[in-house]
Amino acid sequence: MSDKIEQFKQTLDACHEWPCPYLFKFILPTENLTQVKELFSDHTLQTRESKTGKYTSVSMESSMCSSKAITDIYEKAAQVPGLMSL
Repeated sequence: MSDKIEQFKQTLDACHEWPCPYLFKFILPTENLTQVKELFSDHTLQTRESKTGKYTSVSMESSMCSSKAITDIYEKAAQVPGLMSL
């Protein structure tokens, strides 16, 4: 596991008491939105298209039980080409 991920997990553990709600935000090419919807079909996603329609922002709030659960979601989302995590 990379040092960055481990540091992020330590920061999450220091700032949160588990379980707690966590808001994920992503920006991705609109053409890849279907992939995100398929990956997170068990979550409620809020989407908003850019003015040009080229990009879509996605917000997803979920109750997380640990920092590992959060990093697992980010790793899963990283499979989508062009996705940026905020």
